[in-house]
Amino acid sequence: MKKTMLSLSLLLNFFLIATFIYLINALGGINYVLFKMNNRGQTGVYVHRKNLFEKLPASGNGIIFLGDSITEACEWSELFDQPNIINRGIAGDMTDGILDRLDVVTATQPSKIFLMVGVNDLIMYKPDYITDNYKKILENIRQKTPNTEIFIQSVLPVNNKIREIGIKNKDITKINHTLQEFASEFGIIYVNLHSIVSDKDGNLKADFTNDGIHLNGSAYLAWKKAIEQYVKSEG
Repeated sequence: MKKTMLSLSLLLNFFLIATFIYLINALGGINYVLFKMNNRGQTGVYVHRKNLFEKLPASGNGIIFLGDSITEACEWSELFDQPNIINRGIAGDMTDGILDRLDVVTATQPSKIFLMVGVNDLIMYKPDYITDNYKKILENIRQKTPNTEIFIQSVLPVNNKIREIGIKNKDITKINHTLQEFASEFGIIYVNLHSIVSDKDGNLKADFTNDGIHLNGSAYLAWKKAIEQYVKSEG
């Protein structure tokens, strides 16, 4: 009887450990989980890039791309052949991080801001938390730099078939629905990139990503085509 109980206990412990490891991997691995748990994602990468942005010259009238790694990974000024485009993406950033560094962005009085953020938040927070922060971001921009044109770019879907990201596309859809409402409320433009990069099942297209969340060159070309009229316009 004791051997049976011991065997069952060992089997249960093994199952619990295996489940724990699976969940950690589903979230992107232990380093990614620790990254997200550390001061709301504000690790060394965030702190160093934020500090760099604070030290750079505050040149006015630029076009700023503001967001997380999906924004940071693209060479926007080269993509559009416009030297006045400024990349203010930080890998792993969330809505809290954007709020923490927004004053440096608005201080330059940019002509335009193309904003995309929120997917990283879904590792830790519910959609309502994210959209509440998003509204604060929009209100802050409007208050600090009222002449800046704001473009809300939809949060992009993920593809859990390529790699289990730990993020649900239905939550992304919910966020985007609220972002559309914000665009109407604030009288700004909502850019629906979600439909451009999605497959028929609502996942990020497999030929647009290698890891299920980040984009490749083909995806950025599709993104460029969707917003080129806004980037090139004089406002």
